Amino acid sequence: MSRYIFVALLLTFSLPALVILLYRQELIAAAPSFLYQTTLVVALFTSIIFIYLFRAQRGDYFVRLYLLSMVVKLLGFLAYNVIIVIEDPAGAVGNVLYFLLLYFIFTAVEIGLLYRKIAG
Repeated sequence: MSRYIFVALLLTFSLPALVILLYRQELIAAAPSFLYQTTLVVALFTSIIFIYLFRAQRGDYFVRLYLLSMVVKLLGFLAYNVIIVIEDPAGAVGNVLYFLLLYFIFTAVEIGLLYRKIAG
């Protein structure tokens, strides 16, 4: 679990800095207006779910818990994205794209580290 916490913290602090750097270098047109909020929400939700899944035992219970966690995560993130779009319609595309990037990165880390635990 400590490996996941290290990677999650590294991503949480480095990705917003990378986006700001890319914006200052004019490699992206604009930085997302919900840059820090989105990073915190995705990191926090994914970390909480990872901890529950990491503590679960292998087998049928784990599979059901994982599927339930994916549904809860997707519904929660849908609500978050709706709020983002309502709050900042002009920056909706950048905010949602940044969210999707974070979602895929954190989910890949989550799956990769959970696979090592379950398969091993």
